Amino acid sequence: MIDLLQRRSAHNRYKIGLVVLILCFLLFLVRPPFVEASDTGWDSALTSIDQLHDNFSALELTNKQEKQQIQVLHKQNNEKLKEINIQIQLIDKVKLDRLKTEADKSQKKFAPLLKEYTAIGKKATEARKRKDHKSVLLFELKRNRMKASVLAARQEIMLKKDALTTAKKQASEKTKIVKNILVPVQTLKKQITAENKKITDFNKQRIAADKRYKAAVKQGDAVKAAAELRFIVGVLSQIHESQNKIIEWETIIRSAIYAAEAKIPK
Repeated sequence: MIDLLQRRSAHNRYKIGLVVLILCFLLFLVRPPFVEASDTGWDSALTSIDQLHDNFSALELTNKQEKQQIQVLHKQNNEKLKEINIQIQLIDKVKLDRLKTEADKSQKKFAPLLKEYTAIGKKATEARKRKDHKSVLLFELKRNRMKASVLAARQEIMLKKDALTTAKKQASEKTKIVKNILVPVQTLKKQITAENKKITDFNKQRIAADKRYKAAVKQGDAVKAAAELRFIVGVLSQIHESQNKIIEWETIIRSAIYAAEAKIPK
């Protein structure tokens, strides 16, 4: 892979060098008739074009490689972040599902007993209002007979619910730890979006300058061509700086993702 890149780089430098020679030759051919050979401004501009093209070709290659690196990092980070978010949702899920099932089962199991106990209590209350002492006595006997079973049932239901509540709280704390590590990721993503907008603007400037540069070459204006090429090199430098920032931020995001993953219970 490295050899292939090196061959491509050498081939690109060869093509760019050939383009420079052709451009310089064209500039010389279309050199305005009023420009004499002694015009050092035009000659020095022609010389600077050759030097600027070296910078141009180097930045062009570097920016292309950085863009590819950013695309790879961005894709890997998004895929890993998606994976982490799924893992976060699964924290203690098996345990929570089991405890919820047990709590629901316990509630359902003792529902008839508790319903009957409550109903008898209401009947006893109504009998008291009617001053039906015999009925009150019968109802109280039934309730007292059921009381131990009811207390045991309520105790079991409460324990199951408490176990579920405690497990939910523990899972929430574990989830919070992981999510807190990922908090800076959203801020970094916003910075990357803003920096990409800058790069888009830089590319628009570069395209406009490239048109002016080609027009200057066509007119044989070496001074103007050199100025535009110098501007293009400046824009490429700005893109290079922006892409370096994005690479740094994507790298930080990757580190945060793996740090968060390490905190997810296995």
